[in-house]
Amino acid sequence: MPAVIFKSRVYYGIMAEECKRTIVGRFLKQRPQIDKIRSSFRELISMKGSYKIGAYDNHNVSLDFSIEEEFKNVWFRRVIEIEGMQMWLQKWSPDFKPKEDIPVAPVWILLPGLPFNMHNWHYVKQILSSVGTPLALDVATASKTRPSMAKVRVEIDLLKPRIESVWVGNEDENSPLKGFTQKLEYEAILKYCKHCKKLGHNMLNCRVLERLRAKETLAYDGKEVVDNLEGAQLNNKESANANEMEIAKNIQPTLVDTQVNTNENAKDQEEEAEKNNDSGPVLECGQAQNKLKSVKVKSPCMAERTKNKKKKNNKTKKMLKKKSTVIFKLV
Repeated sequence: MPAVIFKSRVYYGIMAEECKRTIVGRFLKQRPQIDKIRSSFRELISMKGSYKIGAYDNHNVSLDFSIEEEFKNVWFRRVIEIEGMQMWLQKWSPDFKPKEDIPVAPVWILLPGLPFNMHNWHYVKQILSSVGTPLALDVATASKTRPSMAKVRVEIDLLKPRIESVWVGNEDENSPLKGFTQKLEYEAILKYCKHCKKLGHNMLNCRVLERLRAKETLAYDGKEVVDNLEGAQLNNKESANANEMEIAKNIQPTLVDTQVNTNENAKDQEEEAEKNNDSGPVLECGQAQNKLKSVKVKSPCMAERTKNKKKKNNKTKKMLKKKSTVIFKLV
C-alpha cells in the first residue's frame, strides 16, 4: 500500500492554518436540513464578514469565518439552538473525529484581587499561559471598570488537572525576588466523558457506560445463577454418593451375618444328615410323612385272618377249576 508521511510541524502548523477559523457544530440527534440551519443561523447572528456553513454528516456541520473576531464571538457561545435542537460548538482541530468531541473548550477564569495595574492583556495572558490559551478579556476588565477582579476567556484542555493558583513575582538587580499567590476561579466548566468522548456529561452519568454496566451485571448474575445451579447439582451428587456409601456400610454387616447364619444352618443340616445315615436311610421330610401315612401296622389277629382268607381263596379257585372241566364220553 502506498504511504504519504507529513512532518508534524507541517500537519499541525501550515496545514492547520487553512482551518484556523473553522468551528464544528455537533447535534446530539440527527441534524435538521442544511438550508434550515443556514437560515436559522442568519436570523440569530448578524455577520459583517463572509461565512460558510457546510454539512459534514448527519450530526456535524462546519462553520468557516473570514473575520477572527466573529469567529471568536460564535465559538464563545458554546451552544446555539437551531430548529428546537442544541448545536454544540467546538473549535476545529487536525485531530477532529466526527464521532468524538475534542476535549478543548473556552472557559471564563476569574482572578480575584489581581493588582489593578495588571488589568492589561499583555500581563494577564502571561499569568494564564500555564493554564491554557488566553483568548480575550471581558468588557469590564478591558475597560478597567471593575478593579477588584479580572476576568479572562481561556481555552483549556478538559482532560488535564485544574490549576488552582499561580505564583506571580518580580525581581531586578537591586531588589530580591518577591511576589504573591494569585488564586484562580473557573466559571461554568464543560463536562467531558472519557468513556464515550462527548461533551456535556462525565462518566458518572454516562448513558452508554450505564448500559454497558447493566449488560455486564446481567451477564454476571446469569453466570452466578449457573454456577449456583452447578454447585447445587454437585452438592446433591455428593450427598447421594455419601448416602449410598452409608447404606452400603449398613448393609454389609447384615449380609455377613446372613451368610454366617446360612453357613451355620448348612453345617447343622450336614451333621443331622450324617446322624440319619448312621441309623438308616434318610428320607426327605415330605417323603417320610407320606411313607408314615402309607404304612399300616399289622396286629397278630389280622395276620391270622389274612392267612386264613388266602387259604380260602386258594381252595375256592381249585373248586372252580374242577367245576369248569367238562368231560364227554363216547356211548
